Amino acid sequence: MFDFVINLIKELGMWGLFAGNAIEASSLPFPGALVTLTYGYLLDPSWTKLIILAFTSSLVYTVCSYIPYGIGYKLKDKLNEKTSSKKLAKGQKWFRKCGLWSIAITRPLGIGNYISYVAGISKVNKWTFGGLTFIGIFPITLTMLIVGKNGNLKYVQSLMSNIQTYLLIGGAILLIGFLSYKYFYRFKAKNTSCLDDESSIAKQTE
Repeated sequence: MFDFVINLIKELGMWGLFAGNAIEASSLPFPGALVTLTYGYLLDPSWTKLIILAFTSSLVYTVCSYIPYGIGYKLKDKLNEKTSSKKLAKGQKWFRKCGLWSIAITRPLGIGNYISYVAGISKVNKWTFGGLTFIGIFPITLTMLIVGKNGNLKYVQSLMSNIQTYLLIGGAILLIGFLSYKYFYRFKAKNTSCLDDESSIAKQTE
């Protein structure tokens, strides 16, 4: 994969950079961050060109992220048929209120592209979605180009891999903890309800 990215950058230049980020933003499995990093390393753009490239590439990414957003937006109707509308509305309300910044924060991570689907399903305002996507992707794009330009390619590639691994492990632990909490909370609530019923029955018999 690494050799493929290098050859792609050499042959396509900045169009390879834009294409790589467009593919990644559309939620297809593609190492867009690695393309950005490698571009800065191989072609060594000037600082002015580097900033322009970071801005343009982030804009391309933002536009293409509307593909999974649109799919999620349309998918909501299908979910309504199979999911409780009350539960779905509650989840959408939470995401619009508390989860909006996850659109920006998760962009550097592997799961960032899939947040676009969630944003679409939750009917996040399209301009808010685009703005947060750009805010999230521009700093990481600029950073990757700068680091690549300075020649720290292998180190950052290894670092990114390790960070994503730790984040995935941490996310899995949090998910397990949340599911365990929900299970025990429901179990406790059920037992409490049973005790209340028994107490009520006992009073009635008296």
